[in-house]
Amino acid sequence: MTRSHLPTLAIFCALALPLFACAKKEEEPAKKDDKPAAEAPPPPDPGPAEPRFDLSGPKPPQTSAVVFAVDGALLPLACFDQAKGALVAGSGCGDLVAEGSEVYMESSFGNKALEKTNPGKRDSMCGDKNALPTAGLEGGAAFDWAVFPKSLGPEFVQMNPDTWSDRGARLEEAETKATQAALMSIRNAKNDIQSKQKATVDIDGDGKDELFVSAVMLNPSDPESYLVSALLMAPGGDLEQVKVVDTAKRGSGDVIRLRGVVDLDGDGTRELWTGITFDGGNGDRIVQVVDGEAKPLGKWTCGA
Repeated sequence: MTRSHLPTLAIFCALALPLFACAKKEEEPAKKDDKPAAEAPPPPDPGPAEPRFDLSGPKPPQTSAVVFAVDGALLPLACFDQAKGALVAGSGCGDLVAEGSEVYMESSFGNKALEKTNPGKRDSMCGDKNALPTAGLEGGAAFDWAVFPKSLGPEFVQMNPDTWSDRGARLEEAETKATQAALMSIRNAKNDIQSKQKATVDIDGDGKDELFVSAVMLNPSDPESYLVSALLMAPGGDLEQVKVVDTAKRGSGDVIRLRGVVDLDGDGTRELWTGITFDGGNGDRIVQVVDGEAKPLGKWTCGA
């Protein structure tokens, strides 16, 4: 090639090469992402399906009904005796439940069961007599409460244990003042108080939750005992109308809490399931509310 042809060739290269490069660029296939597409996470494991129970059937006052604490066996707390048309308490309530009757049981931990009563009577774990056995309970199953008939199960409301945790029991300033005034009405002493539970639930069906407070008045000379220990109720949450539901023995370290509510006789007002803890044990009973006033039905179980 002669020297004279070099300029022409240079010009040709300058013009042609970019076009050639562009053409090659267009022909190149699009680069693929080497990373595999992220797979959707598997759906969460729903766990075992919640058992479904047939809880249909007559309810009070069309039938007698019994509410039990569960302590190794079904411990009768109170009942609606249809023949008498009244609420009563005591071991005789168990006689309203025929052998082989279905009872519904539940606990705050989500355990639920529908079982038939076994023949005979048993002592509860705390020694109370005339408790009713079931196969599950005799096998070591644990529940908090039970009802007969089974149709009463959906009507039962159990208080969340969080309501008596340190955080759940905290009172607002106005609630603290109302609680202290109520405790002073029981014992005229202006000592520090401590809340043991704060819970709300509608017991009369008016759409307004009652406020329940378990509180104690501290004893400055004996931290192991309380000057006053009581369960209080503010109807509809009205702190101007705080009422005393129940009190523990003066000078004891006992604490009373609301554990649940249920309309045992079908009159539209729920009865209160209360529990008391004492040194070495605990007991239960049912409290009836009549015209806003609390009336315990029977004694505490388990020697409380």
